Amino acid sequence: MKNTSREYNRKHNFKICLFLIFILGYTYHPLALAQSNSADEKNPFRVSVTYTGEFWGNLSGGVERGTAYLDNIDVNLEIDFEALPLGLEGTTVYIYGLGNQGNSISQLTGDLQGLSNIEAQNSWRFFEVWAQKKFFLANSSVLVGLYDINSEFNVLESSLLFLNSSHGLDASLALSGVLGPSTFPFTSLGGRFKINPSGGWVFKVAVLDGVPSNPANTRGTKIFWREDDGLLYLAELALYSIKGNQLERRSRTARLQRLLDRGAAERGGYKFAIGGWAYSQRRSGWIQDESEKRDLGLYAMGEYQIYSEPADPVQGITVFGRASIANEQINRLAGYLGGGITYRGLIDGRSRDDLGFSVAHAINSSAYRSVSLELNNRPSERAETNFEFTYLAVLNPSVSVQADLQYIMNPNMVPGTPNSLAVGARMLLSF
Repeated sequence: MKNTSREYNRKHNFKICLFLIFILGYTYHPLALAQSNSADEKNPFRVSVTYTGEFWGNLSGGVERGTAYLDNIDVNLEIDFEALPLGLEGTTVYIYGLGNQGNSISQLTGDLQGLSNIEAQNSWRFFEVWAQKKFFLANSSVLVGLYDINSEFNVLESSLLFLNSSHGLDASLALSGVLGPSTFPFTSLGGRFKINPSGGWVFKVAVLDGVPSNPANTRGTKIFWREDDGLLYLAELALYSIKGNQLERRSRTARLQRLLDRGAAERGGYKFAIGGWAYSQRRSGWIQDESEKRDLGLYAMGEYQIYSEPADPVQGITVFGRASIANEQINRLAGYLGGGITYRGLIDGRSRDDLGFSVAHAINSSAYRSVSLELNNRPSERAETNFEFTYLAVLNPSVSVQADLQYIMNPNMVPGTPNSLAVGARMLLSF
């Protein structure tokens, strides 16, 4: 009886804490504005904290019906050395701490792509620690350190509305390598070079350790540089509608913090990009009697604001899409197709709310299906398809709530697993 009472009190106190955090976030913004008016605009230190909590329920199908709560805490410190009298103009240092807690919704739905983009192993870690130097004459920059590739590579602003992980990083790249590439939740050391030679054109390349963290123990921050890890190479060429100083910013300083600043920055805004990636280390493929293979792939993606409201060009309809292929002899997926549509400001008086519908289609490799046939006497399904419908309500620039519905066809491509229907709610507080 005591254990039951303690468990009830613990959950009750937890709910009270969440409610107090929510109230703090709702009232923090006007207080912060009042303080910022008197603050030094050249303050080189920018500190922020973001709390993201989600409640999910698997209503039908999948592996098991049930509910899950999970959350994500992001703590960011950015130091702009240009505002310090040290002679380090154009230099920025960034430190990003990340904490994940809670249960798994994907264990209930059984999906492959990741129903929630904040679901991860329960742990605290340094997610990013890097220094960047800008070279203004060449409109270029060099970044070195612990780095999330999805902050700049393979990312579309409009698709960040959606909670499914494939709309952040396409599934074929996300499921590559030993532990995936250097992105959430595991990052590795590396370097990135970016240049803006003309107009809205941006070219960037990156080289990183091929295996982030430690496969034997992924809790906390693990930084190793082992010869067997090899390297991960990435390159991307992109064309943006925006030009000038806006191109100097990273696509995402923090994973979730720019949620309220998503979308085209001007009327008819767009981005189109092509890219590729490859691991230097060869590994055994799905067919064991063949030679070792290199995991590599190509992708193309784009977004375009097809309609903007006359009174406010940020409001309107944006469409996006992406496609990728990978070496199916070693990658679980042969490719990926995804896309969607968003409408910002559909409801009068709700100019920053977003409504969206998306599809994420992960295609199984034929080599993997052959192995599945040998092991299980039947092949796995050809693809997993996720349909997502979501609505984001912005209460103020510090607080938002989001309702989300996802339907998964062929979860994890396991034959016989019924299609899953899951519903969720997200609360995001940014200070």
